[in-house]
Amino acid sequence: MTNFRKDPLYNRWVLMVPGRGKRPHAFYREKEKDDGKVCPFCEGREEKTPPEIDSFRVKGKANEPGWKIRVVPNKYPALTRELKIGWVSKGLFQSIKGYGTHEVIIETPSHSKTLYNMDEEEISLIFKMYRKRTIILKEDKNLKYIFIFKNYGRIAGASFPHSHSQILGLPLIPPFVEEEIKRISDSLNCIYCHLILKARKDRRILTKNSDFIALAPYASLVPYQITVFPLEHKPYFEEISDVEINSLSRIIKEIFQRYNKILRAPAFNFFIHTFPRDKRCKNYHYHLQIMPKLTLQAGFEMGSGIFINPVPPKTAIRELKS
Repeated sequence: MTNFRKDPLYNRWVLMVPGRGKRPHAFYREKEKDDGKVCPFCEGREEKTPPEIDSFRVKGKANEPGWKIRVVPNKYPALTRELKIGWVSKGLFQSIKGYGTHEVIIETPSHSKTLYNMDEEEISLIFKMYRKRTIILKEDKNLKYIFIFKNYGRIAGASFPHSHSQILGLPLIPPFVEEEIKRISDSLNCIYCHLILKARKDRRILTKNSDFIALAPYASLVPYQITVFPLEHKPYFEEISDVEINSLSRIIKEIFQRYNKILRAPAFNFFIHTFPRDKRCKNYHYHLQIMPKLTLQAGFEMGSGIFINPVPPKTAIRELKS
């Protein structure tokens, strides 16, 4: 049944249109041929990237082979520390200088490895580097938010097919996070615990373990969207323990195995929402959003702000579990 659903956390509507997914070309499929012969992220081509700023290694020195994960500055950064921090306000018009950091995490030395075929240890190392870089970047008092995200596939915004993710240190709190903060500050109880309970009742749970739960949001923005929450109140991603990282890695591995089997390894975006550094909250759950890139936004979405999802969340979970 076609219906509008309002996201409980954000001021946006999603139009669920179940039959629309049966249209020809309803799901975008990306066909990329790449053998990695000129990839600057592959092991042995360290000189092709900006100088390394961090790594997990088994041998060798910085900017040499022998690494498991490398971190380098983005060659074309969106933000830079070369600019002085500062706001400009002229009536209706406000701006802030593009002060910040922009890092690339090269997740594996192998060109053929992705989240679709990595093992738990490889995934765990990625989250450990996220944690490490977040803690380091938070030392800069001018950075108000550390934003971690990953684009996989050209249609999802990835410049290179080699598996990588990015971390931006921002001089402001992103609007979506601000909206979450306002929403939870208006509630006496934990909204995230309620979202998890509601997902259980609606049978929108994909998988869970002792620390994390993966579910389809009530107003999923895109088909087969999955959100991963810690089961307990955990505001700050960077406080995740090694044991919790292992639990999270098992969840992530299962999600991408199911995506691979059912959706044939689609392009995707994911990002982590954590609580801002200089604010405190007991009822926040940091979370990871995974959004397969199967549909394209067109005039209706861009003009109205309402997104069309042809696969209702309960249907998506049923299919991913099949």
